[in-house]
Amino acid sequence: MSARIRAFFMLIAAFFHILFAGYGRYLPHNRIFLDRPYAGSRDVRQTFDLVFPKNASGSTGLILCIHGGGWVEGSKDEYTKTIMQVSEERGFAAACMNYRYVSETVGFDDVLDDVSSALAAIRETGEAYGVDFDRVLLTGISAGGHISLLYACTRQDTAPVKPVCVVELCGPTDFENGFYYSDENSVNHAVGPEYFRNIISNGVRYDIDPDDLDAARPALRQYSPINFIDENTVPIVFGHGEQDTIVPYGNAADLDARLTACGVEHTFVSFPNSGHGCEDKESMSRIMTLFFGCADKYLR
Repeated sequence: MSARIRAFFMLIAAFFHILFAGYGRYLPHNRIFLDRPYAGSRDVRQTFDLVFPKNASGSTGLILCIHGGGWVEGSKDEYTKTIMQVSEERGFAAACMNYRYVSETVGFDDVLDDVSSALAAIRETGEAYGVDFDRVLLTGISAGGHISLLYACTRQDTAPVKPVCVVELCGPTDFENGFYYSDENSVNHAVGPEYFRNIISNGVRYDIDPDDLDAARPALRQYSPINFIDENTVPIVFGHGEQDTIVPYGNAADLDARLTACGVEHTFVSFPNSGHGCEDKESMSRIMTLFFGCADKYLR
């Protein structure tokens, strides 16, 4: 089969995928790409979805959603419908991505590499249609918030698409906090005291001993976003539930203090009666208003 015929059948398959997934109503005004591979891989964990208006051209901004799930669960599919609506109703280019789960062979550096590879592939996809994604707003919840923050703080100079803002909810910012390794953490309490110790150990590539955190601190600091905040950090909007029993609220309060000390533009929205899910509708409404305010300011 020739390359041209193969490409034709791939296009037809993609079209029906969009229709059967229920996104056909977004087709008239948008270009839609689902389950696109990046990093030269066929691994479903290295794929992205992208949507942008058909009338888009030249330099433009991008929203990239990074899913949560404790670095070992979750999927971009949680955001696919949202990015369709955001593009249709607000006119933004938006994408969501999978990344390789943290494991004995995949650390946080590998996850950050996945973000770079996805951004490069997204930018290449846009260029084929005369669109240059030259800046990105990173957003995520929980583990996705951590990845968004860490990427914006440590890959600013090498990112294929320049991070210009982060909006995140309940993302871990400081792995030196002993709560992650304590039985008081509700996840550890439910599934076993080694749960987060094992995941974070894999992520930082160091076997953490909760009884000797001092030995692990150099490794933990390398993947804690709070340690990379300085006067050059991009603007950040973040929220956190004061009753969070998974990611300690103190992480968010310390991040707020650090951002303030460095003079970084930011807004911290506290959810007084919420846990890790940030259930308070009023506070969530404020976060969404701030989110679109940032998108209008930095991506238009």
